[in-house]
Formats: sequence, structure tokens, C-alpha cells
Amino acid sequence: MNFFLYSLAVLSISTLLIIITSRFKRINENIFLISLIMGCALGFISAVEILVNQTPINYRANFRMPLGEFYIGLDLLSAFFLLTITILFLLAGLYGYRYLKDEKKDLSAHYAFYQLALISLMLVVTAKNAVLFLIAWEMVTLSSYFLMIFYDEQKAVRKAGYLFLIAAHTGTFCLWIMFLLMARHSASMNFDEMMLSSFPLPLAGLIFVLGVIGFGVKTGFIPLHIWLPHAHPAAPSHISAVLSGVMIKLGIYGLMRLILIIKDFPEWCAMILLLIGMISGGGGVLSAVGQHEIKKLLAYHSIENIGIITLGLGIGLWGQIYHHHSVAVLGYAGALLHVFNHSIFKGLLFLSAGSVIRSTHTGEIDHLGGLLKRLPWTGHLFLIGSLSICGLPLFNGFVSEWLVFRALFEGIFHFKMNALVFSSLAVISLALIGGLAAACFAKAFGAIFLGNSRSIETTHLKESSPFICFPMVILAGICLWIGLFPSTMVSFALRASSTVVSLPSSSIDERTFMEPLLMVVCVLLILLMITAVLILLKKTAMKILPIENASTWGCGYSAPTNRMQYTASSFAEPILRIFRNVLGFDVKGKKPKGYFPKEEKISSHVIEVSEDFLFRPIFEFIKSLSAKLKMIQHGYTQLYLFYIFIFLLTLLIWKMV
Repeated sequence: MNFFLYSLAVLSISTLLIIITSRFKRINENIFLISLIMGCALGFISAVEILVNQTPINYRANFRMPLGEFYIGLDLLSAFFLLTITILFLLAGLYGYRYLKDEKKDLSAHYAFYQLALISLMLVVTAKNAVLFLIAWEMVTLSSYFLMIFYDEQKAVRKAGYLFLIAAHTGTFCLWIMFLLMARHSASMNFDEMMLSSFPLPLAGLIFVLGVIGFGVKTGFIPLHIWLPHAHPAAPSHISAVLSGVMIKLGIYGLMRLILIIKDFPEWCAMILLLIGMISGGGGVLSAVGQHEIKKLLAYHSIENIGIITLGLGIGLWGQIYHHHSVAVLGYAGALLHVFNHSIFKGLLFLSAGSVIRSTHTGEIDHLGGLLKRLPWTGHLFLIGSLSICGLPLFNGFVSEWLVFRALFEGIFHFKMNALVFSSLAVISLALIGGLAAACFAKAFGAIFLGNSRSIETTHLKESSPFICFPMVILAGICLWIGLFPSTMVSFALRASSTVVSLPSSSIDERTFMEPLLMVVCVLLILLMITAVLILLKKTAMKILPIENASTWGCGYSAPTNRMQYTASSFAEPILRIFRNVLGFDVKGKKPKGYFPKEEKISSHVIEVSEDFLFRPIFEFIKSLSAKLKMIQHGYTQLYLFYIFIFLLTLLIWKMV
């Protein structure tokens, strides 16, 4: 705990120093870099220490807060999330330092809010008191908002930030009600005392619904995700990385902490989680396939991966309800490991996207092409992130998705009819999500890095500086390390998941879960080595045998141009047409017809169903109702006193009756 407290102290003091030294740019930058490295290193050490030694630590301050106390602790669940937070925040912060260095704006406020966001996230995952948790939760919202609107001179950015604040505070309202219900039943705001209470199933179900809404807004469950596709394109790339990689995972942490506290839930709660996982995973990846802007595409893939994580939570909760501990541990471990893996490969993808945007000054995929020749480091690192997010073997995404798949198959073999049906649907859904993700990133990587540029001049483009590439290389290395040597992170995830199931970590036989996975990895490594040998033989043969070069067939065109390539839109169109009734796929314009067609314009886009047909009408109704209620505000003090008198009189009559 000492390392963690030192980390909080370093980050808190440095935040104040950054504000004080805002006029001295060089000093400001040095304070930010040194404190970020020290704070994240100390937090990382404390997290690893807990995960290795498996000994939770608590700390209570002498002073008290209203309705609670400053009570924090590091158990295995908190340590796993703290590990994720410190790694990504450190690497994204180093990237952001160089990414924004050429900006003419004063960066001291940005540095201070970045540190504050890190402090808030660390407090959320270690808070043992509901009031402290909610204070830290609100600090995360406010600091994230100010980080998000860095380019606040743009109207779209201000609109995205405003939407984020509305959504986040709506979720916080539900969390206040949830914690008040829990505190009323347990007579305490401290989590460890809440755990000693036995919650009736109807109350547990109500608390669960409030938790799913409150945590789901920040996490991005469909249809509560409306802020997320607007926020990521608006924020700087390193902020998009931490928003997607860490901040939205707080909802997952909250749900797992809620499961740990209450323990017993009605069976329909697991059913809801699996449904949310299938809808968010499938809806997120389908929406991503139809996007033409790189950061918006990645934003929808965040929703997709949240769906995968929620599938693990759902099957884990069902295993817990049926007292089938192996399924519960596997499901929660798969969810936890995918939390970590997603933060790594999505951080890598957002940072790579930022490198592309910084070099080309556009994120529109249909304007790009042929960048692999000019940005080789960025291109190959983006490829590693793409292979990881698709869950392909030998990359980290495969390991966590394999755990979720195995937990779902265990559910099929051991559960009763309802759970068996939902587990089977979840397996089909997860397989479909993986296939669509592969198609989406084949589109993204091919359209951005392969072929030739469609509309921008690429001859002047240069690779990003080593300071920008270094964090991406580290993230890519972690993707490969977990994919090739998964034992350490799988072990950490299993230990943390045993905490959620309220089992001692010593009772989990890690070899039972690890051996099948290691066998799969070994077989894949052998196949990789065979492939490498065949490639070497081919290269050797090509050096010996003569090679003939010929121009590519131009499909009958005598003068092909760069525009005669597949665009991202045309690549995705056949897939989107299959799911158009589910997705809301709209095509504007007419296709050219005849032998000598006239010039036509055609465009396609994915309709955001929940925003356009659910929340926008609600917002418009609230807006019109508020406009009508303005008539009671005339500016006369006497009239306002009359309103108060009527209200008090009504209360008096109500009490008398």
C-alpha cells in the first residue's frame, strides 16, 4: 500500500505544481513527464505486488467525510484494473507529450487534467466506500470532459463534450440511487460491511438494473452508447486511447465489484448481461464496418469489445448462480483478461491512427491509401493491433476470447435449458463478431496502408518521430508477448476472478485452465515455424530461378487511375446490405447506368438507430417541455414567494390527510 500511497502523493503534488508553473513551459513539461513516469511506475509496482503475493491491503485515513470515510484498499480485482490503468496512461501520456508539442495552446491545463484523470481512476478502483467511489467517479467524468474538448474551438467537439456530460451525469444519478439502496439495507456505506449483508433477490435485481444503467452509460452498452462515437473523433488521439482503453472499463469494474458485494442474483440478471453482450458486440462491429472515419470506426469497435467482455461477465454470473465455480472463474477471467488486452491493442490502434492523422491531416479512410511505403512503422504497428483485435492466434486478443469461448462451451455442457440456449446463442454471436471484425480491419488496413493514395499527396509524408513510435512499439510488444506467452496474464486474471467468485485464490488450480490454452499456443507456434521455413525456401528458390515481371492487368482500362480502387465504402457495402434491416444502412444517390452513363454521386452511411429514434425524440420532448415551463418565470419575487407558499400548503394538507 505504501507504493500506491506514494503514487497518489506524487501525482497530486505534481498536479498542483503543473498549475503553479503554467507560465514556464519547459519546467511544466518536465514536471509532467517525471511525475507521470514515477506515479505510474509506483502504481504498477503496487499492482504487481498484490497480484503476485495475493495479499489484499487496506488503508483508512484518520479524517472522516460526510456520510463516509477515506477508505481505500487493493485486492486482486482492484490490482488487475490498476495494472491496466498505469500501463496505458504512462504510454499514452508519453505519446501525447510529443503529439501536442507543436500546438500553440497552453498545455499546462491539459497536463493537469491528465494527471487528475489518472488520480481519479486509481481512486475509483481502490475506493472501499460508496461516497468516495462516487466522488472519484465524478472526478473521472469532469477531467475526461476537459481532456476531450482540447480542440474546443470546433463546434463538433463542444457538442461531443456536452453530450458526454449529459450521459455521464444521468448514469451517476442511477448509481447514487443504487448505493443508497445498498446502504439502507446494510446500514453502511463501506463495501466490506455491505458484503456481510444478505440482499433479498427482488432488491438485488433492482440494484442490478440500476447498476447496469449507471455503469452501462459510461461503458457504452447499446443503446446507452450515444456519446461514445462522437467523443473519440473529437478528442486528441492519446486521449481517445485512454478513454477507450481505460475509462469505459470503469463500468465493467463497477459491475464486477457489485457482483462481489451482493453475490446472489436472480437468474434473469445473467440473461440480461448475455443479451447486452450479444447486442453490443454485434451492433458495435456492424456499425464499425460502415464507418468511413478511422477514429469513429475504432470507437464502434470499443462497443464491440465491451460486448465480448460482457459475454464473459454474463456466463460468469450464470456459473455463480448455478454454483458451478469453474464456469464462473473462466467467464470472469476471460472478461478481465479482455479488459487488459483491449486496453493494449485499442491503445495501439488509436495511437497509430493519431500518427496517420498527424501526417496526412485527415482521418477519412476513403481519402487515404498507400501509406505503408511512407509510414512503415505506423503501418506495421497498426497491423499488429488489427490482428490482435480480430482475435487471431498468436496475438493477445485470441487468448482472452479463447477463455470466453471456453466458458460459454462449459455453460452449454453443464447448464440447464435457459442457460444452455443463451450460451449457444452467445457462442454463435462471438464467432460472428470475430468474422466481422476481421472483415472490418481488412477494409481499414487495406484502404489506409495498401494500394495507392486516393486523393492526398504522399510523397512529402514522413514517419512519426521515435518519441511517438516508442509507446506504440511497447504496446505492440505486449500484444505479441501475451499471444505467445500467455501464462502470466492468464494467471493474474484467474486470481482476480477468484476474488469476484469469493473463492480463495489458492483453491483455483491454474494448470487445469492453463494447459489446454498452452497446448493450442504450442501447436500454433509449430505451424508458424513451418510457415517461416516455407517462406525461406520460397525466397531461396526465387534467388536461384529467373523471375519475370509484367504489368498488372488493367481490367480492360487503358489508363487506370488511383480512383479505380476499392474504397472502404465499396469494400463494406456487400456486408452491410446483408444486415441492412438490422443495422439501418442507408444509400443516397443512384448508380451509373448504361454504356455512356452520366456523372452520378452515391454515398452510404450507417444510421445511428438509438440516437435518431430513441434519445433524440426524448431530448426534443424535454426541450419543448422546458420551453413551456419557462412561462412560470416572470422575474417577480412576490410570485416566487407565492409558489413557495402553495408548495408548503400542499405539503401541510398532505401530512394532515
